[in-house]
Amino acid sequence: VNHLINTFYCSFTTGYIGSLMLEILLTTVLRLGVFSIWEPEIFKLTPTVPIIILPWVLRENDYRPKRISLFAADFVTSCVAAPIVEEYMKMRVVQWSVRLPRNFQRVKNQKGKKNSKKKKKKYKHEAIIRPPGESEVTNINTYVTHMMAASVGLKICESVRRILVYTKKGHTNKGLHAICRGIFPIHELCGTLTALQLARRDVLGVELPGWQILAPAVFIHGMANFRGKKPIFKWNSSMPWSEMQLFKKEIWDDLVKSPSFTEMLKKSFGKLMWLSILLRVLGYCIKNYYLIGRQAVRRTTTYAGKQAAFSAELVAGDILKKTKDKK
Repeated sequence: VNHLINTFYCSFTTGYIGSLMLEILLTTVLRLGVFSIWEPEIFKLTPTVPIIILPWVLRENDYRPKRISLFAADFVTSCVAAPIVEEYMKMRVVQWSVRLPRNFQRVKNQKGKKNSKKKKKKYKHEAIIRPPGESEVTNINTYVTHMMAASVGLKICESVRRILVYTKKGHTNKGLHAICRGIFPIHELCGTLTALQLARRDVLGVELPGWQILAPAVFIHGMANFRGKKPIFKWNSSMPWSEMQLFKKEIWDDLVKSPSFTEMLKKSFGKLMWLSILLRVLGYCIKNYYLIGRQAVRRTTTYAGKQAAFSAELVAGDILKKTKDKK
């Protein structure tokens, strides 16, 4: 429990501040890159406006970029860079806070012949040699619980800030939106996806590069940001219903009063599809949580001392899944 509290606290403080600073830095660089391609005239504002703050003060200087420039800059920063930063920070927070139990460790490959044409990986994963009587890791609860603690810590810090910003007189349904922020499960789902990938690598011994461990979580997080969820570096929070894919109260009242079911379905189709995607991700997480646990047990029983055969079975299972999906 103490380790979980430590993970939560580290994510709530260091994780949030680190993510905010990294996102601001990356957003500045990426926006400057996009504007240098589509809006080179922006740089005429320098040196009156320092180049470091130039992407953040365009409105104050009465400059209106093209729509394609704004879309490209917002997409790259909100849907690509920000999800990578936030998911990477959650993983690093867990690695800083606790030593996860594992069956495999990362070791550096020994240098081979200089004339070898094949490029070898710098690192590989080898089985940890345990002393007699010490059992192998077959339970991945530690991975899931600590990634959940890191996800909740980052989420609570972000949600509290946005709730405190949404306090003006014109803002309606403050309590409802605050409760919905706590229920909206993007950070938890993405953290669980990363935990499952880490468990596959460190418990089962599946060779997974760093980008592949974060890829599923980054993809879902990027989709959520594209649908309206705001990254950490975006401070404003005047439309919380769009961030959580809810209807505004006035629109919801009109839908309830509307006698046409077809009209209601048309207006809510996108939100229902997004809900179905989240439910499928939840099902995937539950299914693979139990699957990885069973595979870890089989590795220590049926395939004890036969890591090559176990790895071959995992590869064959992945191929069969892909074949079924194509059909």
